[in-house]
Amino acid sequence: MRPGIFLLLVSAVLLLIPAFASAQQHSAVMYLNEACGHCGVYANELKEFLSSKGIDAEIKYVINDPAMRAELDALNKRLAIPPSMQGHMTVSIDDRLMLEGHIPVALLEGYFQKYPDFDFPSIILFQDSMDPTTITSYRVLGEDGKIRECGISAQIAECAKSGKIIDSLQASLPYVVLTTGLLAGLHPCTIAVLLFFIAFLFTIRRTRIGIFKVGGAYILGIFLAYLLIGLGLLQAFVVSAEPHFFAKIAGIFVIGLGLLNIVDFFRKGSLINLGLPKASLQTIKDLIHKASVPSAFVLGALVGICSFGCTAGIYISILGLLVTRATYMEGLFYLFIYNLLFILPLIFILLIASSRKVVERIETWEQHEKNYIKLIAGLSMIILGAVLLMLVY
Repeated sequence: MRPGIFLLLVSAVLLLIPAFASAQQHSAVMYLNEACGHCGVYANELKEFLSSKGIDAEIKYVINDPAMRAELDALNKRLAIPPSMQGHMTVSIDDRLMLEGHIPVALLEGYFQKYPDFDFPSIILFQDSMDPTTITSYRVLGEDGKIRECGISAQIAECAKSGKIIDSLQASLPYVVLTTGLLAGLHPCTIAVLLFFIAFLFTIRRTRIGIFKVGGAYILGIFLAYLLIGLGLLQAFVVSAEPHFFAKIAGIFVIGLGLLNIVDFFRKGSLINLGLPKASLQTIKDLIHKASVPSAFVLGALVGICSFGCTAGIYISILGLLVTRATYMEGLFYLFIYNLLFILPLIFILLIASSRKVVERIETWEQHEKNYIKLIAGLSMIILGAVLLMLVY
């Protein structure tokens, strides 16, 4: 090779080295609240750790600097960081690894060892406790868009794949179950039969204890019927190879039932009968006239099965939410709680039904307000169905 050509190649390589090195540089930005004493201690520890990895970290204080606050807000919006994953301090590493709050350095060490070339996937880590002795878990938002929670000893890469899925809906799931269970229990279908049943017991001069026994058996029959229906549907959803497909079908079905309830409210009639079928009315009357504990239990089970159409929309939407947002054991627990709330209005009516006049007043209220209950139930079904579809699509 000619000396001139060799020198030209060497010069070109020497010129490319700085550009190549510059392309491989990694940096971090720390957005801190200057009034947070613990943040400063943690920031120094984290900065020293990042420096040992060849990452230069710049500290920016946001409280007294509107420009820095705007910069942090723009970063949150650009990376679509949900409010539930925004900590009291933020660290951005190459805009790919986001640390929200105080992520233990020991936890980060394992993650950097897994990705020594810093080619980690885009990920957001959240742990907002400032006391290291109280940290028990942390959360991860990965590229799949799901928030997962793991114990503090779990490695970040594993948590991003198999951690327990958690989000705002899951956190509020107990309240959704309690509210909808109580709302479904106020539906006229089951209440009307109980009121008629209690009124009949007064006409045959049953004692208050006798009314409690027979009425309690009726409520127990409804509870078990609804619980068994729920268990069957939940099992069908879970064992299916495509549980989210059934959840999609459930969402569409629930919205349809909600619309039917709303149409019925404005029409002041029934577009479709979702209540007790006419074929069951004679059997129900026969069981009422027997007025025994066993017949009351059978009556409750029959009413529970036959009136399922009244509240099927709310029930199925809750089952769909449980499939997408709870483990199987959690689903069983929530299902049990839902059905307890479902029979709570019936228990309340039974307890206050100390006289025939009270029962008659409740019957009058039920007749006047049942259409509005249907409207509320319809709106609830549409909302729950829409939420369910958003979760599975």
